[in-house]
Order: sequence, then structure tokens, then C-alpha cells
Amino acid sequence: MRILLVLSIVLAVILGCHAYSATWGRRNSTDYLLSRTTEARKPVKNNYWNINVNYPTGKYNISAVIVYDNFKNNSGASPSLYSGGPGYRFATVNLRGLVSQGIDSTVEIWGR
Repeated sequence: MRILLVLSIVLAVILGCHAYSATWGRRNSTDYLLSRTTEARKPVKNNYWNINVNYPTGKYNISAVIVYDNFKNNSGASPSLYSGGPGYRFATVNLRGLVSQGIDSTVEIWGR
């Protein structure tokens, strides 16, 4: 019985790593939407998309960076926060797609 529990936890962790929506920071009710960018690209055969989404230096501090995968089957881009983000005034998010798959992601920057 213990082996079944350990295997189910390992499976949950592995499947959780393949979720392509991500959040950095925490959004409050007093935050404003500073930027919303939707990146959509068609699939390229035997190649992948690698896109940087930049939020340039602004006058507000960023409190949350949220990336939504608009594909329903989690085959979209894998997001990474390259620089900046919560606590800074700028952010760079990298979206890397799978080989022979397209990208359809929305990047939201919240701040106050």
C-alpha cells in the first residue's frame, strides 16, 4: 500500500512539471493590470518557437507575472522568468514551444 502511495506522488510531481501555465508573485485586489500580451504562433515542422516577452522599465513595481497556456491540452509553450519580475519594475518572460508544436500563451503583468 505504501508503494502505491509513493508511486502516485511521483506521478503527480511528474505531471505537475508538464503544466505550462505559471505564476510568479502574488496578485492583490489593489493591483493594476500593467500589461497583457498574447503570443500565438503556428507550428513549424521539426523546429520550435523561442520567444521573449519584455515588459520595459515602468514606474510601477511588479507584484505578479502570470502566464496562461491557451491550449487546452497543455501542448503550448513552457514559460521561464528570465529577469526582473515581482519586486522589480521590469520583466522578461521566455516562452519555449515544443518541437513541431505551436504557441498560444497570454502573459499578464500586475503591479502597484
